[in-house]
Amino acid sequence: MPANKVSMAQLVSLATTAADVLEQLRLKFAKPHPLKVAPRFATTYVAELCKLDKKQMRYLIDRHNLPPGTKVEGSKAKEFTLLETIQWARALGDFPTRPEGKSGKVFCVCNYKGGVAKTTTTVGLGQALTLRAQKVLIVDLDGQATATQLCGLSPEQHVQPHDTIMPLIAGDQPDLRYAVQPTYWDNLSLIPASSALLGAEFSLPAKAISDRDFRFWEVLRKGLEPLLEEYDVILLDTSPSLSHLVISAMFAADGLLMPCPPESLDFASSVQFWGIFSELMRTLPDADSKAFDFVSIVYTKVQSSDISRLTKSWMKEAYGGYINGIEIPDSAAARLASAQLKTIYDTPKPEGSAEAHRRYKEPSDRLADFAIEQLELGWS
Repeated sequence: MPANKVSMAQLVSLATTAADVLEQLRLKFAKPHPLKVAPRFATTYVAELCKLDKKQMRYLIDRHNLPPGTKVEGSKAKEFTLLETIQWARALGDFPTRPEGKSGKVFCVCNYKGGVAKTTTTVGLGQALTLRAQKVLIVDLDGQATATQLCGLSPEQHVQPHDTIMPLIAGDQPDLRYAVQPTYWDNLSLIPASSALLGAEFSLPAKAISDRDFRFWEVLRKGLEPLLEEYDVILLDTSPSLSHLVISAMFAADGLLMPCPPESLDFASSVQFWGIFSELMRTLPDADSKAFDFVSIVYTKVQSSDISRLTKSWMKEAYGGYINGIEIPDSAAARLASAQLKTIYDTPKPEGSAEAHRRYKEPSDRLADFAIEQLELGWS
């Protein structure tokens, strides 16, 4: 075979070598479940989360029977585990509690284009919502399984096809309760993904063709229904497409969240996304009765440039009130966390520039507060 040709055997070898290297990186940085551990939080973090003065915390510990934290070795400071931080947030944070008889809400994070921070937005939002006293489930609907990796599972080593949504898609399971797994992060559960999900892109349209009564857009909503009693928020992380599976995810959602960088190509892609989605919805029976609690477009990977500012003005003109207004920057802190298969919430103490960490985390927190507001509105 000529030297410039690549055989299938060579590609198999390439895939094996690349998988081995990635696994070594996971072991070094992310430590896949069950080795990946949640961070610990400083007293200042807990106080700010609950909108308290640090001095108040001393007498509130006994008054509310709250965990006192653990002294940091070689320091007078204390730190709190994730679970202890959540206990403080539930007891003293000004966060909503799901009313009796109300179901949890489903938020779908979607975009037609990859590389827009969709998965990091989903997982970071899930973590931030647990810190705001919510019980969260993330459903990974992308065959690339990046959300699964960020939640501490290796899709190659820890996820089998029967662990994903595929048994529901195949009709072998009536709902998705079978697929829920705990993660290293307290109050955050996961339905993982693997490359097996690529099969859903074929099986859903095939069933729709063979069975004219098959309502593919209702599959995920029906599968999630029993879980709405257990979880306050279910976050759907979708693939960068408008496949049958993504349409089913959007139809299952109470709210749609689109991360979109203010760059001309990303903006053009988002316009195409909404156009195709609206056309597809017109073809579905009873689609006119579908209504969302909110549809929100969030600026992500924002750069301080004239092009970015110009594109934001175009997006504001095009989308009006659907623009969220929160700007999550293109940040070295985010890239550093991502390189270690982490989110900004996995690193409450800055690794690198403290200013870069703050500039990225503050709008991420505001996005979580926006989601909390939508929960309160939806439950009311």
